Amino acid sequence: MSTESRIPLNVLDLASRPHDGSNADAVAGTIRLAQAAESLGYQRFWVAEHHGMPAIASSAPAVLIAGIAGATSRIRVGSGGVMLPNHAPLVVAEQFGTLRALYGDRIDLGIGRAPGTDGATAMALRRSTEGLGVEDFPQQLLDLFGFFYGGMSDANPLHSITAVPGLGDAPQMWLLGSSGYSAQVAAALGLPFAFAHHFAGDNTEAALDLYRSRFEPSDILREPHSMIAVNVISDEDPERVRALSLPGQLSFLRMRQGAKPQPVSIEEALAYEFSPMEEEFIASRNARQAIGTPDEVRTRLDALLASTGVDELMVSSGAATIEGRVRSLEIVADVLG
Repeated sequence: MSTESRIPLNVLDLASRPHDGSNADAVAGTIRLAQAAESLGYQRFWVAEHHGMPAIASSAPAVLIAGIAGATSRIRVGSGGVMLPNHAPLVVAEQFGTLRALYGDRIDLGIGRAPGTDGATAMALRRSTEGLGVEDFPQQLLDLFGFFYGGMSDANPLHSITAVPGLGDAPQMWLLGSSGYSAQVAAALGLPFAFAHHFAGDNTEAALDLYRSRFEPSDILREPHSMIAVNVISDEDPERVRALSLPGQLSFLRMRQGAKPQPVSIEEALAYEFSPMEEEFIASRNARQAIGTPDEVRTRLDALLASTGVDELMVSSGAATIEGRVRSLEIVADVLG
């Protein structure tokens, strides 16, 4: 059953591997979630780029996007995002140009600045440490635009190269970020901006204000257009919400301690004794997310939409099961319908 929302709704997914599950289970879950999102009337379905994470199978966004787009018919499918420092801009242009050739105007390219992984993995992806600094990012973006739209300066050593597919096949492009820097880059280039509220909730309004105040119209976009991603885990039963959310919280705590943890089961998470400091950290991290019963989720999302004034909302569900992720999407579609 589809629904019309008062704001465009989208999904960000990480192809989470379930406890005792395989990478094939993770990818199948993502495709199932995308099909559910499409049936519920969601507008976009994006997958993130992460590497070397045992609990996450979304290391190759372009490949996963192809599988999702092939298993759906209407919903836009894209990256949330491709971490541009990890890849040569020519490769990104060719990959997403090919996706456009396959699926037409259903493809989004969300671009991020952070490598999203450790230094050794970033070097393995690029086969070099060059291009990994924050100062390199604007030129990488300009090179990518050149491959999609043409018009590279003759002074650019890449100007004689043509991306095929790529040139003339630009997807809808977004800049992703969790800081004021990314907001300013998106504003200067006249791009839509998606803010990672789901893990940087303290900076959301300030970054969006910076983006809007410094926005320069471009051939891509005439006025600012923004979106936030928010973590949503919801169920009618509060105890079920707790059971679905704790595995992700425990996994995140372990990651902050330097581990790359395996997927955590609900039973392990419920049995874990969180220290007062860990409890405080989790409560702080969840304070501006939408985790709770449908009424609590409605209240949280209404407050976020009012304080941020965004044009679109992206739901990222960290629920421990695919059933929990699907149910969370159903509840958001209902409470914002």
